[in-house]
Amino acid sequence: MAKKTYRARQRPVRPVASPSAAPQPTPASGEVRAATVSPPASAPRNQVDFATEYRYVVGDLRKMGIIAVAMFVVLFALSFAVR
Repeated sequence: MAKKTYRARQRPVRPVASPSAAPQPTPASGEVRAATVSPPASAPRNQVDFATEYRYVVGDLRKMGIIAVAMFVVLFALSFAVR
């Protein structure tokens, strides 16, 4: 099988910035004003009753716990049966 070879990456040539570009004038220190930005108004949040939304979760967790315990009991019993 042939060995992979990697070629060196060629970097793109960037044009040199000309010194003729004039810097932007900065305002005097007395003229600097802070911009006030107000946060966007958010929609009012509705109150959610999690007990009614997730009433099935407790039952599902109980079923998963029972299944997990049953699997451990089977594994424990099989560990003695295999010996």
